[in-house]
Amino acid sequence: MVELRSAGPWDYVRFVISSLLLLFSLVVTSYAIVEKKTGFWDAVPGWVALLLFVLDMILLGIVEGLQIALVELKRCHPEAYRTSHPAAYRLGQVSAKGDNVERFLMGRQVCVVVLVFFAAKLTTIHADSDGGFLFPVPEWAEVTFMETGLVACVVVVILGQLLPQIVAAKYPVHFMQFVIMRPAYYVCVGIEASGLTHICWVLASAAEKLSRMRDDPTTVNPNEIADAEEALEKIHDALDAEDPAHHELMSPAHPDCNPSADPDEKQQGNGLMMNGQISKLSLLADRVNGHVSPDTLKLIHHYLDTHPERYSQFPAVIGGSVYPAPQAIAQQITGCGHEVPRFLLDVGNPDHVPPHIVACELMIQNRQLREEAEMLRQKLGEV
Repeated sequence: MVELRSAGPWDYVRFVISSLLLLFSLVVTSYAIVEKKTGFWDAVPGWVALLLFVLDMILLGIVEGLQIALVELKRCHPEAYRTSHPAAYRLGQVSAKGDNVERFLMGRQVCVVVLVFFAAKLTTIHADSDGGFLFPVPEWAEVTFMETGLVACVVVVILGQLLPQIVAAKYPVHFMQFVIMRPAYYVCVGIEASGLTHICWVLASAAEKLSRMRDDPTTVNPNEIADAEEALEKIHDALDAEDPAHHELMSPAHPDCNPSADPDEKQQGNGLMMNGQISKLSLLADRVNGHVSPDTLKLIHHYLDTHPERYSQFPAVIGGSVYPAPQAIAQQITGCGHEVPRFLLDVGNPDHVPPHIVACELMIQNRQLREEAEMLRQKLGEV
């Protein structure tokens, strides 16, 4: 995307050229529609036809931008906008289920084609060669630019398609938050549900077989995602039900939650914390090895690659050591009535600070303290 602040001289030249072209196309197209010099029905008043054209552009922008927003939304962490943009979050969750994205794309393409053809009917200009148009138009220009729809194409492409697509690509969450997006999504899905495009499923399957396409090993089929989610939920529920140490760790009565607790009790509590995490990890390994098939493990692996937030529910294993999950520590701190440090917040939280930044800051402070301590020793030695 061209940033206006960093635009060069050649960019501004193109801005001016494009603006003049768009302005010219808008004036010519609007004049032709109002004066009934297009291929639209003569029985419709010119001002009504112009309002229909504006409505057509708005609807086209909605379905064009909605497609881009749904695609770009996959790059955003759901928890980052769950509370700030609830409508976008709910619509994103609905579209991510099963084959809803493919169904939406089918219905959306029908809407786009209908809207574009309707716009063509509205904007196919028939200028009068005798000078009865807004300005004299040579016959070759009328045939080349107006009757072919090239003049109106500039308006449709820039305002009805490219503008909403660019905005939706840069601000997908904000775009999805608009109230109109949810009914627009269900209209597109409803068109596919009507069976109008159902033959596409058969044709797509035939094309896959003829071209000998195979499933991409790096992706997970939408139907299989549900299996991976169900397997993870069973594992997590089993861990919560079978790990009393984990529940004791989360209790406000835990020694770590009591500032006046005896140091020995705190040390014992820290041991309980680590033992609880090790116990939870052992249960996790047993549960996975004993009840999850290799195919399901593969699905879980691919699912977790695209849903990193699920990792926070389980302890981390680095080398031969087991470390508590960030979510477990955050829950314990919250249960004690303290504020959770920013580096323990979810990665999708706007206030999250990466742990390595905190570590670097601590290293810098530690180095400064060592230098100050060394200077103090030297001064004390001189006394």
